[in-house]
Amino acid sequence: MRCGSNVEATLMIGDRPFRQLDDRSWDLARRLTDMDRDGVDVQVLSPMPELLSYWLDLAGAEIICDHVNAQIAGMVSASPSRFTGLGALPLQNPAGSGRYLERIRSEFGLIGVEIGSNINGHLLGERMFDPFWEAAESLNMAVFVHALHPVATKSLDVTPTYTAFAGFPIDVAMSAASMMLNGTLQRYPKLRVAFSHGGGALTAILGRLDRGWTATGGYGIEGLEAPSIQAARFFYDSNVYDAHGLSSLATGMAPGHVFAGTDYPYLIQQEELDAYLRATHLGQQALDDLREGAARRFLNTTFD
Repeated sequence: MRCGSNVEATLMIGDRPFRQLDDRSWDLARRLTDMDRDGVDVQVLSPMPELLSYWLDLAGAEIICDHVNAQIAGMVSASPSRFTGLGALPLQNPAGSGRYLERIRSEFGLIGVEIGSNINGHLLGERMFDPFWEAAESLNMAVFVHALHPVATKSLDVTPTYTAFAGFPIDVAMSAASMMLNGTLQRYPKLRVAFSHGGGALTAILGRLDRGWTATGGYGIEGLEAPSIQAARFFYDSNVYDAHGLSSLATGMAPGHVFAGTDYPYLIQQEELDAYLRATHLGQQALDDLREGAARRFLNTTFD
C-alpha cells in the first residue's frame, strides 16, 4: 500500500500501481454510513481477489492470507451485528487446505472463504482440489468463487479492461462447468458454493451443457445429475447489472439461490441496490430471497 493520505491509497504490486483505494476499504465508520444510506443491514466482507496470492510461494502466501483474515476478522468483531466475513487461503497447496480452513474458522472466526475461479490456470473441478472440497464440506464452510486471472485471456493481447468486463464472466462459467462435468457436487453433496457475477456466462451455456450430458451419457460419470440440476444447487450473487437478467437467474436457473451483491466499494459497484432488486418485478418471496433468504442459506447463518 502506498498511502497518499488517511483517506486514499494505491495498492502496488511491485512497482506497478494496481488499484486506487479510498477509506471505504478500511474505515468502518465510513462503510457503515454508506450501508445506512443504501439500506444495507448486514454486509459480508471478503478479500480483494488480487490478495488471494496463489502465484506466491506458500510461505509468502500464508503471510498475506493471515494478514487479510485478521483484518476482516477485526472488522467483523468491531461491529458483529453489521458484518460477517469470508477469508482467504493459499489454495496453491490443496493438500494442506484443510489445516488452513480450520484456522480460518477457529482462529479468525470467519464463516467461509473466497477463492479464485481458477488456481494458477487449474479449474476448480480438477481432482487435485478434492482435499479442499472435502475439508470445506466437513467444516461446513461457505465457498464464494470470484473471477480471477481468466484462463481464456492469458494468452491474448487484450487490455485489462477487456479482461475485467469480458473475461471475468467467462472464467466464472468455465469454473462452474468444470465442477459440474467432473462430479464435484456428487462427491461432496453438502457443499455450499456461490459464484460471482451471477454465474457469468453459465446461463448462456447451460442448455448446451445439458445437451452434452445427454449425448455423452452423463459425461462418463455414473449417476451424474444434469448440469441444470447441479446449477440450481449452486448459489450466485446478483451482480449482472441487468434487472431482466437477474429476474431470469432468480426464477429460472437458481430459484432461492441468488443473493444481493454490490462489488462495493469499487468502480462498477451496483448502486441503489434495493431499486435494482425491485426492478426485477419479482414476487415478494423471490425478493425476500434476494435480499436475505439466499444469503442466509448460503452462509448458514441467521445474522444475529
